[in-house]
Parts: sequence; structure tokens; C-alpha cells
Amino acid sequence: LETENKAEIKWDSISLKIYDNDKLIRTLKQKTPKEKSLQKWTWYMDEKGVDRPSRSTRKRKREPSGVDVKPGTYKAVLEYGDQISETTITVKSDPRLEVSTAHINEVYNTLKQLEQMQQIAADATKQLAESKALAEKYKKELTDLDKDKYEEEIKASKDIIKKIDEILDIYLGKQDKRQGITMTLDVSVTDRLSTARWYVSSRKTRVTDTERTLISHVKTDLEAALQTTNSFFEDTFKPYYQNMQTINMTKSLELSLIHISE
Repeated sequence: LETENKAEIKWDSISLKIYDNDKLIRTLKQKTPKEKSLQKWTWYMDEKGVDRPSRSTRKRKREPSGVDVKPGTYKAVLEYGDQISETTITVKSDPRLEVSTAHINEVYNTLKQLEQMQQIAADATKQLAESKALAEKYKKELTDLDKDKYEEEIKASKDIIKKIDEILDIYLGKQDKRQGITMTLDVSVTDRLSTARWYVSSRKTRVTDTERTLISHVKTDLEAALQTTNSFFEDTFKPYYQNMQTINMTKSLELSLIHISE
């Protein structure tokens, strides 16, 4: 039949796509409203973002928010089933400020640089989280199988889990279970990223030496974190993983060293 190979048209959701010329820069989705009425949808004049460092391996359900778009004209396309409606949106700089194109590009490119470092950190924490989940799986299976016979391997799994948590703390900060107003002097990679991103975003005219110093701190801490991460996988996790494989463990995990782009 003619309709046999035709993709099924779905009406359970709607999407709003933002284009910079022909380049898709943002995709927003939501469920179709239950009632017919005037609906409001907000685009915060941002591009698609990157992943965030996390202790878990849960998949995100929504596209992350990224950097603010530069002044210009963008196309907004609303899609519902097989119906499409589009319009143009003009984004302008704050008329109270005199901002040159060069400075706009400088702020934008600097935020993109920070985004790239954030993605690198996210890739590292993802691999750590996956490795931790695997070690937890091994620990449980060996305990259920014979906790006395595999006492040494179970302890090794616990040590791996503890070490991974310590490395995740470098990226994400120590987990504080105290109640009330608490404070820690430790500065994590995500703290560095957040501070640098906030300062750069607040500069509507140009990037200053303050932001450059903050970015250098991000790079220094991220490089150190990656070195610790890679050393852990090479010197500690790999031997542990190989040993687990000799106990007829069929679960596999692809390991790779993670590097920061210059």
C-alpha cells in the first residue's frame, strides 16, 4: 500500500524550532495542550546547549539551554503533526548600550569556549558514573553468588566505588548531608565553570581581564581533574575490570582517555 512506508503522523506533541538562516539552533518540545485556547510559548533567545556534569547516567528529556544568540533575525517554525507555521524574530542589543559587533562576537565566542569545557567535564563524569554503576553491579552479583568466596573482589568493588565518588567530588563538589545553612571551602570544576560563565554573560560590552583569569582557573582545574580521572582508569579501574572479567562477568564497558581541547 502507498501508506505502508509513510511515517505515521503524530499529534501528541508540538515543537518549536529556531533557525539561524538554515542552521537549526534550538528545538523546544511540549505535549499538545488538552484544550483549544490561546497558548503561550517562550523562547529565551538561546541556542541549544551541551550536557552538564552529573553523578547519574540518566538521559535528559529536554534539549539543554545554551548561550544567548547574537543580535540578528531568526526563523521560528512551529510544527504540529503535518502542519507547519513559521515567522521571523528579530533580536536586538540593548538600545541603552553601545556595543560593537567585535565585542558581541567576543562574548559569544568566550561562552562557546566555556561550553566546550563543560561538555568535556560532562563526558568525564558520565564515564565515571557508568563505571561506578558497573562496580555496584559486580559487587551485588558477587555478594549474591558467594560473599565469602569473593570477599576480596567485593572489597575491591567497594574501594572502586569510593574512589569514583571522590573523583566525582572534584567535578561536582562534595555532597553535604548536613541540614541548615552550610558552606564548604572546596571549589569544584562546576563551581569554576558557573562563576566564569556568569561573569562573561554579564559583560554586555567586552570580556575583561577578570573573565580571562576566571577562565584560566577553569582550564587549570579541569586539566587536573582529567589527569586524575585518566590515571584512575588506567592504573586502578582497568586492572580491576580485567579481574572482574576473569570471573565470567559478561558486562563490557568501553574506556577512553578524555582530553581537554586547546
